[in-house]
Amino acid sequence: MRKLCLMVLLMALGCMQAQAETLTYGWQKVDGIHLFYREGGPRDAPTLVFLHGNPLSSIMYEKLMEDLAATGKLHVLAVDYPSFGYSDAPDHATYRYTFDHVADTVRKFLAARGITRYGLYMQDYGVPVGFRLMQANPDAISVIVVQNGVIHLDGFPSAQDPQGELRRHWQTRNPAVDRRRAGYVARLAYPRADGWSPDDGVTPDAALLMVAAAQRPGVIDGRNDLWFDYGNNVLRYPAWQAMLRKMRVPLLVLWGRRDPFFTTSGALAYQRDVPTAEVHLLDADHFASLEVPDEIATLINGFLSRHSVATPPPSGSP
Repeated sequence: MRKLCLMVLLMALGCMQAQAETLTYGWQKVDGIHLFYREGGPRDAPTLVFLHGNPLSSIMYEKLMEDLAATGKLHVLAVDYPSFGYSDAPDHATYRYTFDHVADTVRKFLAARGITRYGLYMQDYGVPVGFRLMQANPDAISVIVVQNGVIHLDGFPSAQDPQGELRRHWQTRNPAVDRRRAGYVARLAYPRADGWSPDDGVTPDAALLMVAAAQRPGVIDGRNDLWFDYGNNVLRYPAWQAMLRKMRVPLLVLWGRRDPFFTTSGALAYQRDVPTAEVHLLDADHFASLEVPDEIATLINGFLSRHSVATPPPSGSP
């Protein structure tokens, strides 16, 4: 009887272990900057790289990465960009906060971690960073997952008007926009019992880290530089769309359908470039990976079971 009880206990513990996988954490030095990363799963398994959005960090993927690592079939890796999360925040006078430069920093991070072929999971700011990685080395990319991040104006209502404030700011920098953004960051408060409610499904832990990182001295200057540079992403949308059509890489699109900033039209637009893309509209907001990580993990596992993250593209493919 005792032997049977022990077997049942061991089986239960094994099930619990399969449901959650502890990630490891560290800092990788790149060009003198310490970049924080989260990592899990077997290092010899296919790799899925997570690129976070603004204003959060890799913490937005914590639970999702644990779920995926628990399968034992996937190596997951996420990095905080300079000034985000736990990464160093170099002054904008010494580090150029442009998407070109951030993407180059991430590329060097992946090289330093020994990652040469990988799938990409991108959200928000992660999309323009990731598409630059694809442009630099399309053969390195095995699968693409997009969550609430656009390369079509269809899903970006506030940027559709060429004479609107955003487009005009990206053409000629408006100091009033920079001041407004700086004031907003300065007023951000930590989660508390009274007067606080989550925005976009952001958890208290993610909000706490976001506020602490954003309010470090000088960080808003670099963030404002990066936002001003966002206009260069919009200019590249047609080239990125053409690249997707040429790459023929399996594409999964996951979208929090309650996102007011990047709307569901942006999700459906990907099927114009990749008609075979799988699109799932989720009952979530902008940061869906924080709200429905288990649902997203199930969708990713199913997608990867149909499209190997490790299989190289056919020789001579266009």
